[in-house]
Amino acid sequence: MKYLPLVWAALRRKPVRTCVTFLSVTVAFILFGLMIGLNATVESVAQRARTDRVWTGTRFDNAGLPMAVAKRVAGLPGVKRTTVMSYLPGYIADPKNRIFVVLVDGEYGRIYPDWGITAQHWDMLGRQRNAVVMSRKQAALLHKKVGDIVTVISPETSRADGSKNWTFQVVGLGEDISLAPAGYIVGNYDYYDQSRPLADQGKINEVDFLAADPAAATRLAEEIDRLFANSATPTLSQTEASALAISNNFGGMDVETVTREITLAGLLMILFFTATVIAQSVRERLAELATLKTIGYSDAIVIALVVVEAALPCLVGAVLGVTVAAGLAQQLPAMMPPTFGIPQPTMAPSVVLWALISACALALASSALPVWRLRRMDIASALSGRT
Repeated sequence: MKYLPLVWAALRRKPVRTCVTFLSVTVAFILFGLMIGLNATVESVAQRARTDRVWTGTRFDNAGLPMAVAKRVAGLPGVKRTTVMSYLPGYIADPKNRIFVVLVDGEYGRIYPDWGITAQHWDMLGRQRNAVVMSRKQAALLHKKVGDIVTVISPETSRADGSKNWTFQVVGLGEDISLAPAGYIVGNYDYYDQSRPLADQGKINEVDFLAADPAAATRLAEEIDRLFANSATPTLSQTEASALAISNNFGGMDVETVTREITLAGLLMILFFTATVIAQSVRERLAELATLKTIGYSDAIVIALVVVEAALPCLVGAVLGVTVAAGLAQQLPAMMPPTFGIPQPTMAPSVVLWALISACALALASSALPVWRLRRMDIASALSGRT
């Protein structure tokens, strides 16, 4: 503690430079916290993904699959249970209020019990043809409650009477799930299918199934794709664990690699900046540091003073940056467009730990060159100003 006044005096020597350094480190660790937190969120979703659930959709376009594909899949050995779904894209009142209604059959709730919809709500969806269940987040965004009528305008999908308006009634609110960060609206597939023109009926966007043996799920997915490879509607099948793997999220983008590279780029830039600042600070105070040596301060103490001078802005900036990142993470979904669907970064203890480790590494790396110079410093030359 008795050496802290020396460190504090060094930091106060150039207050503007110290403040800029501190703020730069803080901004870098805000980015660090958000990126590593996002990576932690996506990784947790991937860890919860099931290996026995398989998703089958169209391989080349979104024109849909005939219902015969679902029936063929259901008859394959090793397939325990199947469900079908279609998507109704559109908007409510204003084209800016984009939404997607997921239309499912009665088996969906049995295959996806981890969705935030109760058995009672699944039963209501089956009994009332125009019923929908909204997640609480989606209901809040659209200002809807149980009993409200929702009219979805879908320019891409026509009804049998030529109208683009699809009317639903909210029968329940489900809990939000990490798999649908933007919220969800679930409806009745039979109502949707029988309301379409005759030529469009009997088509689905996806057939999902449970494999009796999780170890055989990948083999079944490959078998289905081979089965329909030469058909008019080739399929693309993958297990849920594969689809939600951290290296395959956001349309095939490797989230882990992207977030870590962004984080590394930010740390490298701040390393260059802090190393330059510390080197300049030591260069300006060589005579003072030489004086400390002449009055009995050892090399280790002088070097420790320089390292602590580098570490203080890094550690304090890291703590403040991660704290700000945690606050921003809570507000990030509200700051993004409603349908953007970015998951909320998780400020787990591991994020804080990695931030502190990175801050220490940053301090050591940025002070390495000044320390090397101090060890080689000639005291007489430094005192005379020739170094």
